[in-house]
Amino acid sequence: MGRRGFAFPPMFFLLGLFWFLPPASAQRTNTIGTCQTETLGREFITSYMEDCGNASQFEVQIAGYFAFTSVSLSISNYTGDGATFEKKIMVNQGEMVWVRLPESVGIKGTTKFSKVVLVKADKDISVVSVSNKHVSPETTVLYPVSSLGNEHYIVTPSTDSFDSYPEFSVMTYQEPNSVEVHVKGKLHYLTKVYSTGNKLEIKLLAFQSIQFQGIANLSGTRIVSEKPVAVLVGQGCFCNNTKCNHVFEQLLPVCSWGTTYIIPPLPWQEVDERVYITASQSTTVLYQLGEQPETVTLAGGSVLQLPVKPSIPVYVSANVGIQVVFYSVGTAIPNSSHAFLMNVPDVASYCRMYSINAQEGFENFALMVANTPETGAIILDNQPLRDVVWNRVPGTEFVWGMHTLGPAIRSHAVEHPSSPFALLSVGTAAMDSYGIPGSCRKNVTFKCQTETLQIKEQLQMCKVVFLQWDSQPAIGQRKITLRNH
Repeated sequence: MGRRGFAFPPMFFLLGLFWFLPPASAQRTNTIGTCQTETLGREFITSYMEDCGNASQFEVQIAGYFAFTSVSLSISNYTGDGATFEKKIMVNQGEMVWVRLPESVGIKGTTKFSKVVLVKADKDISVVSVSNKHVSPETTVLYPVSSLGNEHYIVTPSTDSFDSYPEFSVMTYQEPNSVEVHVKGKLHYLTKVYSTGNKLEIKLLAFQSIQFQGIANLSGTRIVSEKPVAVLVGQGCFCNNTKCNHVFEQLLPVCSWGTTYIIPPLPWQEVDERVYITASQSTTVLYQLGEQPETVTLAGGSVLQLPVKPSIPVYVSANVGIQVVFYSVGTAIPNSSHAFLMNVPDVASYCRMYSINAQEGFENFALMVANTPETGAIILDNQPLRDVVWNRVPGTEFVWGMHTLGPAIRSHAVEHPSSPFALLSVGTAAMDSYGIPGSCRKNVTFKCQTETLQIKEQLQMCKVVFLQWDSQPAIGQRKITLRNH
């Protein structure tokens, strides 16, 4: 994704004196494995799976919601170039910071590794992980450690081509962990091949991870851990293929799955996309592609693939929790777009206040699902949404619609005063596209937090420091002020 803005060096010794300020919201202790789906939090872990030898640019994209948010980034057991990796930055309300990570943080092969990236903040932030290869970056929202869980089901894009392979990685947090992998499909581990019905038992240290790569589709593989873990899934590309799309996504644990989902079509869609529905137990699923509902019973570990046709939403309901993941297959020239994976939020997790970020060089859209009587009260950046064409979702009281955002990098606040709704941030460009669920702000508002003279003076000092160093960009760090709130 192309981005422009000013960069600054790590002037942490100057900024550090500001970090003693009390947080804008009360501090709280993170608990692990509460299984509430959150996108804002204070601690995140991730890793970067293999894609054609890892000739990629790895980044984390950090959004701030409060003034003077102190953020640290580190890579466990990293010794690249004989040095450890640790950065400290300050993020203010309405700002976005990109931190470039060493290329060697990428993982190769089926192996255990300790290159787990840890992001910690003293106030709530949201984090997007970016793996940028050539002109085709792939992104995923990271979920904070408070949203991690002990049971996951793998879903990987199914393909008949020979230019890609499925992969997933399992990451531990701050304690040693025991992980069971109940295989479905075929995967490599060490020197052996494991297939459906095999079980692997693996011990991991704190901040350690393991990457698996498959020979065949791994959808339905079950991951059970003694303590909560983070799980990434995706599709890697063989190096001799230049048209394959690397995709990845962080999965949600079983305990946070919902029962009702609505999948709107993409604004630029011309071909059938896919949605994958995973069951953890015997599950009755009702789905509706248009006007006619259908019912199917899924066994535990089964994955149902449904088409998402242009201009037609998909409604899915189940008697118990299910996992729903959207896969955009991408399209070929002349209207080329990049494939991507995206978690679909369940209706129970809909939110009243979101933050999304338009990306430079993209045709950006806010894709929404809302209750029919409530659409008129949705506001974007404190202005009513007047130009949205709302379309009925058959079988429900919901409607879906989209609003075109500008092509420049900018943070947008989208909210409703009383009724929860869904918001997806999606965009397309030449040979590229992205899809990310909006970050639910819940009780976080964008009211000005610089009302005191002391904080105003400190913010002005920060601006002076940044501007002084504008002509001296730091390697691996770019800071962009998205919006003045």
